[in-house]
Amino acid sequence: MSPRPRRPTRIPGSPWSLLLVLLTVAANAVAADWQLVREAERSAIGPALLYAKRVAVRPADGQEVTAHLAFFTSRAYRLTVIDLGAGTNAATPTLAEAFRSAACLAGVNGGYFHANGQPLGLVIAQGRRINRFETAKLLSGVIYSDDRGLHLVRRSRFQDHPGITALLQTGPYLVEDGRTVRGLSTSAADRRTFIATDWRGHWVLGATLNRVTLADLAESLASPDTLTPWRVDRAINLDGGSSSGFFFERGADQAPVTLTPWKRVRHLLGIVSR
Repeated sequence: MSPRPRRPTRIPGSPWSLLLVLLTVAANAVAADWQLVREAERSAIGPALLYAKRVAVRPADGQEVTAHLAFFTSRAYRLTVIDLGAGTNAATPTLAEAFRSAACLAGVNGGYFHANGQPLGLVIAQGRRINRFETAKLLSGVIYSDDRGLHLVRRSRFQDHPGITALLQTGPYLVEDGRTVRGLSTSAADRRTFIATDWRGHWVLGATLNRVTLADLAESLASPDTLTPWRVDRAINLDGGSSSGFFFERGADQAPVTLTPWKRVRHLLGIVSR
C-alpha cells in the first residue's frame, strides 16, 4: 500500500505569512497617507504651553482636517474639569469667562450629557463627584488627573481611588498604541473635540473647525507629524458636534483663540498650571 501523502507544512514565508505582512503594511499606510500641509497660526506661552492651528490632508482624495490645538506638558500643567451645572442659565456667560474664572490658560468642552444636562458617566469636577461610573459602549475610556499626573486609560483598566481631582468618562478611543482603533465610523462627519498624548509627557487638546468622521480624525492623529509634532500613542474623542468648543489665552495684548459651542454644554476640560 502506498503511503498516505503528507499535507504540506506552513512555514514562515508561506503565502499566509506574506498575506499577513501585506495587510499590516496596508493598515499602517492608511494612517501614513495623511500629511501636514500648513501650520496657519502659532502662539507660545512659554516652552510648555503653545497654540497651533494645523491643517492635515489626505492626498488620495483631498480630505482635510483643520484643528485648533493646545499643546502642553504634564510636567508643568494638569487638567481640571469645570462643571457648568444642569440649569438653562450658565453662571459664566461666555466660554472665555468660564475658563478664566477657573484660572485655565486653555481648554475645550468636556464629555457627553443628556438633554436635561445630566452627564453620561462619572465626572469629577474640582474634586467633586457628579453622577456615577457607567459601562455604556460609547464611554470606552477615562481621562483623569491626580497627584501622580495625567492618565488616559481604557474603561476596563480604570481603578477608582482617592485623590482624583478631575475626571471624564468619554469615547470612543481613536488611537491606541500608536494605531488607529478599528471600527470607527466612516460616514457621520461632524466637528470633533479630542485629547491625545505620546505617553511621554506631551499632551494636546484639540477641536476641529471642519466636519470630519471619527475614522478620518483617528487616521490623521495616528500619522506622524500631521496634527502633532510627536507620535500619538493614544487619543480619545470628547463630545463634539454642536458641543465643540475651544479656548486658548494668548496673553494680555492679544485676543484669545475661541471656538464657541452652538449649544449649552454641561462641563469643560481645562489646562491649569501645576
